[in-house]
Amino acid sequence: MNLLFGQKLKHLMKKFVALLLLSIVFSCSKRTIKIGIQPYGDIDTTVLSSISEILKTSYQADVYILDKTELPKTAFTNIKSPRYRADSLLIDLKSHIPDSIDYILGITSKDISTTKRITDGSIKKPESKYQDWGIFGLGYKPGQSCVVSTFRIKHVKTSLFKSRLQKIAVHEIGHNLGLDHCDTKKCVMQDAVESINTVDLANFKLCNRCLDKI
Repeated sequence: MNLLFGQKLKHLMKKFVALLLLSIVFSCSKRTIKIGIQPYGDIDTTVLSSISEILKTSYQADVYILDKTELPKTAFTNIKSPRYRADSLLIDLKSHIPDSIDYILGITSKDISTTKRITDGSIKKPESKYQDWGIFGLGYKPGQSCVVSTFRIKHVKTSLFKSRLQKIAVHEIGHNLGLDHCDTKKCVMQDAVESINTVDLANFKLCNRCLDKI
């Protein structure tokens, strides 16, 4: 009787150790990512909280609000109107990312822009339109930095403003994680195709195909 009990106990201990090791391996492979939100200038705390909230939910991430800083003067441009080049802001953000942070998302109330190019690297036609193209956000793919702007989405009711900003933030962090634009209808990683309506119709979350890639 004691021998049988001992064998059962030994078997249970082996199963316990195996499950424990599996749990450790799984937890290591799914390390929680850390995202820092970098306010450029004075950004309302409710705006920062709304971004933090959605990033925590969408990526199971630890999110930190960093101390505000000023937009770098080197990023300023006035080709069509006063704007800040998003490409330059990504470089600025990456150069100041804290060691404890994996990804950094900048947010500004100023208009931001980039040069829109086609697959061969040339500027999309007409160049006068796309050389300095105003955008909602931009992120390295893959990379550690992205930036979003409230400038083009602010003149709407609060609930719509919040949903737009949250979706843009999730989208840009998705690019940092290596995700391309997705062709799944309503996935938050869909290309906006130059229309805010695409953002409005998108879900807040990644589709299953995108989730499987990160």
